[in-house]
Amino acid sequence: MQKMKMTLLLVLLTILSMSGLQAQDEVPNDSVQLEEVVVRGARVVSRIDGKVIYPSEAMTKSATSGYSLLKMLPLPNVKVDDISETVSAANALVGAVQVRINDVVATAADMQSLQPKEVERVEMIDRPGVRYGEDVGIVLNIITRKVSAGYVIGANGTLVPKADNVYGNAYTKLNRRNNELSVNYSGGYRHSNGMSSEEQADYLMSDNTINRVERTTDDMIYRNINHGIQARYSMIDNDGTAFLTTLSTSISDNPRNCETTDVAYSDGRHSTETSDNKEKTVSPLLDLYLKTNIGQNQSIIANATGAFTHTNYTYQFASDKTSFGYNTLGKAWSLQSEAIYENRMKPFTISAGLRHTQKYIDNDYLGDTALVSQIHTSTTYAFTQLQGSLWKIRYMLGLGISREYYRQGEVKYDHLRFRPKLNLSLPLSQSLMLSYMFTSAPATSKLQNMSGMSIMTNELEYTLGNPEIIMARRDDHTLSLSYQSPRLYTQLVAFYRHNAHPAMQHIYRTDDDHFVKTFFKGRRIDMLYNQLYASYEIVPEHLNAYFSAIMLNIWNDGHDYSHHIKAFNFDGGLSAWVGRWTIMAGIDNGYHFMENEYEVGNILSNYINVSYRMKHLTAALFCQNLFQHNRKVEEVEHHNRLAHKFFVSRNRNTSDVVGIKLTLTFSKGRQFQAIERNIDSLKDNETGVAKSK
Repeated sequence: MQKMKMTLLLVLLTILSMSGLQAQDEVPNDSVQLEEVVVRGARVVSRIDGKVIYPSEAMTKSATSGYSLLKMLPLPNVKVDDISETVSAANALVGAVQVRINDVVATAADMQSLQPKEVERVEMIDRPGVRYGEDVGIVLNIITRKVSAGYVIGANGTLVPKADNVYGNAYTKLNRRNNELSVNYSGGYRHSNGMSSEEQADYLMSDNTINRVERTTDDMIYRNINHGIQARYSMIDNDGTAFLTTLSTSISDNPRNCETTDVAYSDGRHSTETSDNKEKTVSPLLDLYLKTNIGQNQSIIANATGAFTHTNYTYQFASDKTSFGYNTLGKAWSLQSEAIYENRMKPFTISAGLRHTQKYIDNDYLGDTALVSQIHTSTTYAFTQLQGSLWKIRYMLGLGISREYYRQGEVKYDHLRFRPKLNLSLPLSQSLMLSYMFTSAPATSKLQNMSGMSIMTNELEYTLGNPEIIMARRDDHTLSLSYQSPRLYTQLVAFYRHNAHPAMQHIYRTDDDHFVKTFFKGRRIDMLYNQLYASYEIVPEHLNAYFSAIMLNIWNDGHDYSHHIKAFNFDGGLSAWVGRWTIMAGIDNGYHFMENEYEVGNILSNYINVSYRMKHLTAALFCQNLFQHNRKVEEVEHHNRLAHKFFVSRNRNTSDVVGIKLTLTFSKGRQFQAIERNIDSLKDNETGVAKSK
């Protein structure tokens, strides 16, 4: 009956979204220029779900890649680092930043090979609709022009000698008429032996005494080697019909991740604990993508992605009194498929889509724990979205319906969930905007927490998964007021998140004085933060400064505990462009937050990046965490009444770091507007293997 209801609802959504709708010849409402202002020399035009930014000619001439161009543009609440090649939100709590090229998610290689002179505009969607997926706070869609036939060949490499870290990639794209063939390779090596940690734990024993345990770890070694290769063929006709197929394989090998810990007990006893784990994962993937236009204002997108992940994980723990070890062979098969229809009409745009994901996990545990964990999951998600304006109010109304299926052994659930989304914005003046956004969606739990596996982490503690954990719901409310002038952008944000009955940790004590961490349905995890963000052009097109400050409140009400924290987070920076030189500097006190009973403290960081651009070569020198000889990388306090712990870790390898990055690019005008599709976001490397930490 429930499956029948789901089918009827999906059909109804499709009929409502497509019946009686006729495309108009006029310009669609979501691209109407509502307000326009010049910021950093770039034209900025407001629209219903964000803004459109047209880079100046000086910007496209001086930029060397997609990352460096984004760094120059006025993108409020967005951090662009072209050294590490990352794009993130100034406030990570709002969600991820999704970068697209011609409306399809872009890979790092796509951004590196993108020629800035091809860029016509960048659409910044800071109120993304339901079609962009979960946990996406900002979308940057780079729209390119068609150019003449040619090629792109490039490579880049980054070396951090102190951290024994080297990584880079090489790529080529060849065009002929309507066809393009590209090959990308990326790889990296990291070896770290400068890590250390200290932990003080107070255990409440069954006789009501406190057993204080101090753990000191100075011998920690971590090594990682990774490779990735991607081959892709694409074709696009003059009418906009596009086809793309991608085949890729990634290999991640962690041959060493070991540590030796000295343990001192309150009764005077001393012991030594050692742990060692190794992991190797191979993940091939095949992706097929098709886009076709129907007339001038309608389009259909369809794609299918098949992936397989193979993981071999080994864990060994030993102390003076006991030992524990197991080996896991993990396999996962997944299929993702999607179809999206869009009709850009007047006075609104309507879109509808259907997305389905099927996954099967088979994990075999051998050793001290013998277990076969088989998990079947599937998600069917249908959505429709209406976007337009009424009077001065711009709106986006989205409704999604998802069917979540899960089965592991005798435990299973099959639920229908509504996923509404509402965006409203009201221009109070040409420079002042008031916005409100509401989102409600399921909140998933980590698969390893649902495995039913019991793992020893030290002499006194175990971790036990719970296969009966069910999916919770998360509601988000965001109210923002923004002001924009040619040199100043400011934004005030109030954000409230309510997690109703999420999976939360629970610790209990056994009869033989061991402490087991498992997961039960909690009461709530709520968060309220208020943010001030400001960006100011000190010297237009040459010197920019930004600052962000957050006041944060978090409530965690679990099965048998309640915790509340208040925190203050800030970060700021300067960016300067002088001819061929680019200089960036910043400081961040880190995020202070709490989840369940774990409170993570602020960790200060800073950086300085200097780069110089020549014709085909860009050289960069960067420094991170200056004036910190043995910097603190993590500070965690566990507020459990049975097992209270305070943990601090440090890393000499990431203190006073100096590195270099070289980028070499040869290119010739492109023949057509390339299709860019990111298969990184489609990779599903999660096998649900239960691990020691």
